[in-house]
Parts: sequence; structure tokens; C-alpha cells
Amino acid sequence: MPFDYLWECLYYPVTNQDFYEGKTTPNPSKPRFSYPDSITAYAALSPVQQDIAAAARIEASGLRNSMVFDRLQHLKLRIENSKRQEEAEMQNAEVGRRNASVKVFNSALEEYNESIRQFNVYIDYYNAQFKPQRSDAEIQRMVDGCDSLIRTARTQLGGVATDDTQIKSSIVSLNRSIDELAGRVAEQQDWLKKYFSKGKMGRRSMFRKITWFGIPLN
Repeated sequence: MPFDYLWECLYYPVTNQDFYEGKTTPNPSKPRFSYPDSITAYAALSPVQQDIAAAARIEASGLRNSMVFDRLQHLKLRIENSKRQEEAEMQNAEVGRRNASVKVFNSALEEYNESIRQFNVYIDYYNAQFKPQRSDAEIQRMVDGCDSLIRTARTQLGGVATDDTQIKSSIVSLNRSIDELAGRVAEQQDWLKKYFSKGKMGRRSMFRKITWFGIPLN
């Protein structure tokens, strides 16, 4: 007598109570059970879904003796363990996704911090009225390097997909800082165009004291 009446392979399964009473002849007056279709459906289930379905059938058939009861308890324990394992795997997956988002965010932050450092180096050089002397191309590369780092930081931030509130807040804050730095860099890009268009005397009169952008973020 199977614990799970699915494996009786009968269109009119015998319940545990029927079995104890010796009523093992199929009874067509009962609801017809399409066991071939049920077995096909059972085979398509995941292991934990199979256990849940089996436990429901065993319980419905009646807990007539201790062996049936023990089998049901064994299935319920296995179901509970499977659910805990699934929850742990989901939590681990969520931690993995968060760590991946943090990694990309930190990479963008590093690009931003490096752009600040390079821009402040440029500001120091600007405030020294571009002394010691460098070529126009070298000066332009100083600002272009900052712009490139900013663009990289933006691209990396755009690739962060997360539902984490803290990370989202950090992204908004960093984007705001990047926008501010990008504005300062753009100002210098425009200023350099005018500067390079002038002669030696005209260039000298263009300098105005400017301050550092700020300090890198942590």
C-alpha cells in the first residue's frame, strides 16, 4: 500500500481507511482520479513541489497508522528544509547583486576622485599662470583627462541596477557631485579655447585666481 495514492496507479484509489477495512476493489462511485495525467504533472514539478503535492495527498488519504504519520512528517521536514535552502539562496543572490552594485559604484567613485585630483592639479597650474611653461596641447590634455574620467564615472553609474535605498541615495549624491565638477571642467574648456586664441600679451591678462574644486569623496 503506497503512502501516496498517486502510486497506486488506479483511477479509483484506495484510501488508508478502505485498506484497513479490506475494501481494496476499485469503487467507480468515487470521483475518478486520472493518475496518468497526475503523474505527468508530478514529473514536471520541482523536488520541493513534488514533496508538497505528495504530502497533501497523503494527508487527504488519512493518517491511519504511525508509518503514514512518520512519512508525512518526514516530507514536511524535507519541505521546510528545502524552503530554508531556497530562502538562503535568494538571500545570497541578493547579497551578490548588492556587492556587484557596490563594486561598480566604487569604481565610478574612484574615477570621480581621480578627476578631482587631476582637476586640482590643473587649477594649481592655472593659478601659477601656467608656469613652468608647457605646450598648449599638454595643457589641453590636463583638462581633457578630467573630462574623460567624468564621462567614465557617469557611464559606470548608469550601469548600476539596484533596488537598495542606500545605494540609490549614494548614486544620486555622486551624480550631483559629478555634475558640479563637469560644470567646472566645461568652464575651463571654454576658457582654454579663448586663451589659446590669443597672443602672449593677451593670454597674460586672462588669468583670475580660482579655487580648488574640493576634496575627493569616501
